[in-house]
Amino acid sequence: MKNAGSGVIDTWRPIAGLRSLKIQSLIENVGSWVTWFALAALFGTIALLVRTQDWYTSGSAFGYNLGLAGGLLMLALLIYPLKKRMRLLQRIGPIKPWFIFHMVCGVLGPLLIIFHSTFRIGSQNAMVAMISMLLVAGSGIVGRFIYVRIHDGLSGHELKLDKLEGDEESEKLSFNRDMHWAPDVIAMLMNFRDHAKQQKPGLFGEAIRFLSLPWRERRVRHLCHRALSGHLDKRALDRQWDAPKRIRRGQQFDSLVARYTSTVKRAAQYNTYKRLFAWWHILHLPFVYLLAASAVYHVIAVHMY
Repeated sequence: MKNAGSGVIDTWRPIAGLRSLKIQSLIENVGSWVTWFALAALFGTIALLVRTQDWYTSGSAFGYNLGLAGGLLMLALLIYPLKKRMRLLQRIGPIKPWFIFHMVCGVLGPLLIIFHSTFRIGSQNAMVAMISMLLVAGSGIVGRFIYVRIHDGLSGHELKLDKLEGDEESEKLSFNRDMHWAPDVIAMLMNFRDHAKQQKPGLFGEAIRFLSLPWRERRVRHLCHRALSGHLDKRALDRQWDAPKRIRRGQQFDSLVARYTSTVKRAAQYNTYKRLFAWWHILHLPFVYLLAASAVYHVIAVHMY
């Protein structure tokens, strides 16, 4: 009886270990959200204190230096586009570190200028300069979001549609080879692929398809994870897997599903993102010119009056 009871307990150890992993993952996700919330609360508290306690003013030495440092960082944003267009700068290092430097300046520059203003708008020219800066910063965030969807990370190398579709077919072969025991999962993935590739009539239909793909991808991943869990629990019991092996197999197949759905989505959205990136370039440049003009006018006005 003792050995039989021990055997029953042993067969359930993989599932118990999987539940422990899920709880650990949930704790990590909650911890991440708590960290971001704490940082946002800290920023809000400091901003409120700067606004209400009058620790410094925009015209004081500290406030002036904050504005100067922020302005120089905003000016340094121009180095990245110049590197892409000037042959002399193109020879100085790979594009990725310059792009990272561009993003860091795009975050720290506006942040320092906002603290320079002490969260007040003291004049009309200051308001124009602030709005221009926020437009450029917001536009840069949108541009970065689009950029990584048509490039290989931050490497500067543009992805090609045929490469994405080739990766997609390769992953499909992996499913047929490695997941033949889960035909329902394969069917869900192929249905997602067919939906993603389906062309909708009209601009509105294409917009709906484009915007709904991330939601549909998350849903397919969730459904595949549930189905895979059932299949793998059964295989773990039949083949006497221990908990680490069951967990490892679950992670491997979840990763395969995630990689495939992500590749399908990127391939389906690729051309749309390329068009959006072209339109973004057209809109972003006037914002930069407006920022430069308003910043020069603001500096002149401050020093003259």
